[in-house]
Amino acid sequence: MIALGEAAAGLFGAWRLACRKPDGLRYMDTSRDGALRSFWAAALALPAAIPLTLMRLSYFPPRADTTAVIAIEIVAYAIGWAAFPVVAHAAAGIAERGHRFTMLVAAYNWVSLLQIFILLAAAPVTLGGFVPAPIDTLLEIALRVALTAYLAFTIRVALDLSWAAAIGLALVEFMLGLSIFRTVVTLEDAWPLPPGAA
Repeated sequence: MIALGEAAAGLFGAWRLACRKPDGLRYMDTSRDGALRSFWAAALALPAAIPLTLMRLSYFPPRADTTAVIAIEIVAYAIGWAAFPVVAHAAAGIAERGHRFTMLVAAYNWVSLLQIFILLAAAPVTLGGFVPAPIDTLLEIALRVALTAYLAFTIRVALDLSWAAAIGLALVEFMLGLSIFRTVVTLEDAWPLPPGAA
């Protein structure tokens, strides 16, 4: 279990990074144990992740049975939190930044938690149908670009990389998420996608 104070500090550090303040890392426990505990962010994110998942299911109704859908969602959620750290571990080794890997893991987990809260807060606008479809699409794209830039800044600070390398890794994380999404939709037999969603 993780202490409430440590979680609050990690989330505050993520907020500082969102404000483009490199000192956000100072509020996080970036030791090996701290990095492992930061995966509790996945549990803390559930109150926001569950409604976001239900919204997605309403847009992409699954034809698979309920038990299969629940199992798929649980496995996909776990993979979604673990996939990028695995890739980043290899990237950190190649870039000779292995000694900073735990810093990246802690930062990534707390930043991901904040990003999920941001997505939930934005959902009424981006998914609520309150604005015309073209504007809705533009807002969704702008939000995704902003979150990817936020992650790129976090990666750059945590691993002390160039902007090009950090942006590249952030795009890898985005593509991993997209691949998981498309795999989930396929396994839940929610194809074909609605017009314009592919």
